[in-house]
Amino acid sequence: MVPSGDIVIIGGGVMGASIACHLARRRVGRVILLEKSHLAAGASGKSGAIIRQHYSNVLTATLAQRSLRVFEQFDEIYGGPPVFTRTGLAIIVAEKDRAGLEANLAMLQGLGIPTRMVSVQELAELDPNVRLSEDEVAAWEEDAGYVEAVQVVASFAEAARRDGAEICEGVEVKSIQVEAGRVVGVVTNEGRYAAGCVVIAAGPWAARVARTVGLELPVTACRTQVALFRKPPELARRGATYGDFVQGIYFKPTHGDMIHMGSIAGEEIHHPVDPDAYDESADGDWLPLMRQRLSRRYPGMHRGYGRGGYGALYAITPDWHPILDRLPGVEGLYAAVGFSGHGFKMSPMIGQLMTELIVDGKASSLDIAPLRFSRFAENDLVRTAYSYGVMG
Repeated sequence: MVPSGDIVIIGGGVMGASIACHLARRRVGRVILLEKSHLAAGASGKSGAIIRQHYSNVLTATLAQRSLRVFEQFDEIYGGPPVFTRTGLAIIVAEKDRAGLEANLAMLQGLGIPTRMVSVQELAELDPNVRLSEDEVAAWEEDAGYVEAVQVVASFAEAARRDGAEICEGVEVKSIQVEAGRVVGVVTNEGRYAAGCVVIAAGPWAARVARTVGLELPVTACRTQVALFRKPPELARRGATYGDFVQGIYFKPTHGDMIHMGSIAGEEIHHPVDPDAYDESADGDWLPLMRQRLSRRYPGMHRGYGRGGYGALYAITPDWHPILDRLPGVEGLYAAVGFSGHGFKMSPMIGQLMTELIVDGKASSLDIAPLRFSRFAENDLVRTAYSYGVMG
């Protein structure tokens, strides 16, 4: 007998799990999530999962803002342990970018996001580990922090199960089946699953899945890297999360007096990979470079302890923003893909918006038209207003 679901979700990362959870709560029929390996096995499980609201446009800032409110009470809403640690976020830019930073803060403040410029002295009071040069300026976002990535995915999935969704691990979707222009199911390594609706939430594998129905999603699987360092005993225990645009790095505190860091320079787009066969270790010549940059911002880290690093995956679109849409030419096919390294923080709202789109025919909580699939063909990309970059 062919397994049958009303909605099949492809991908067991944070987006697939959030969508499954929100759909199950709407009691829309049988919801089945198919994951080729295990939950959070791809990009989600390796994410730094930084939760911040510093974006250059109202839509993405609002997605992050509303999702942060959810993460603050995640255990009460979805069950499981608390996941959110508040650290505050410092954005550091060169003096020449001050006007752009101030303009962006004004937009964020207009949305009710508590963020402001801070002096060198104020930042040192917030984080005694940090040092700024005379030609650098900083902003502070007080609500920001990070979440436990794997636990978030697990809690979403368990909440989905409680509401009747089926989570199937070790089931790889080989192709999507279409008849008369409409989705009728998927073919997997365990046979066929019938379905009247399919949601692609497969992260770096999204383009590969979409090609099985003749669609080219502009989503490139790219390799990124993470470095890990342990603080020396004399470094102050408390510390903030940073988007350091002067040096093109981000870093955040994590468990065991560790610092998790990586690049925000955007070089990942030049390193496309096969998501099933990429180097999962960190480059030997990259780790010393990260230590050097971290030590410039945190001088005490000259005495820090290297703890290695790893390679991870981004799913990058041409404008570094996601696609949230029903896909053309195939009725019943949807996509929530291409988050380009900065989607985890939006995952609660993505689940809600995709559920509205699928069940109600339109996303009502926010206007997601700027994230439509057709924007690439229309040359109407999501633009970044400030000059110092997009933080992934």
